[in-house]
Amino acid sequence: MVVVVLVLAFGAIPAQAIPITVEFTAVEFTAGDFPGPNPPPPTDPVSGTIVYEAASTTAAIEYLISIDLTIDTHVYQLNEVGYISPHGLYQIIGGMLNNVDTIASHTNDFWIAWNRNTLIPADFGYASSNFERNIWHSQTFDPFSITPVPEPATMLLIGSGLIGLAGYGRKKFFKK
Repeated sequence: MVVVVLVLAFGAIPAQAIPITVEFTAVEFTAGDFPGPNPPPPTDPVSGTIVYEAASTTAAIEYLISIDLTIDTHVYQLNEVGYISPHGLYQIIGGMLNNVDTIASHTNDFWIAWNRNTLIPADFGYASSNFERNIWHSQTFDPFSITPVPEPATMLLIGSGLIGLAGYGRKKFFKK
């Protein structure tokens, strides 16, 4: 009876946003479709970490928490970054200079996109203010991961619930 009440009570609680970490290294960049010789990408590989809040790894992003990303000496700040979630089948996080889903050459801008259902990365693109006519893209990631960050309060709640259930079971066992 108590277990049924607990399941019903916890099942009625709406999903709360949890911190989710995106860690990636994009490699093997190619230049955009500009005519003429294309310079090599100024940063290859590009590694970064972005933390956002959502109800789950496949749910819509609710807001960004932090970013650790440097491309061609530009260190991105949280106030420069936004998201479109969902964007069709994808989640997109990127610079807000030209809109999250647009990169203009000769700017410090980027985006990263992944399939929101499968969590498979789709594309990382960037431009640099040091290069006038280039945008670099990569669809190769080594590694790429999206993981929820367990919160201490959640772990405490789960632990105390398990201890309570164990105590209830023990009490019932010793009554016999």
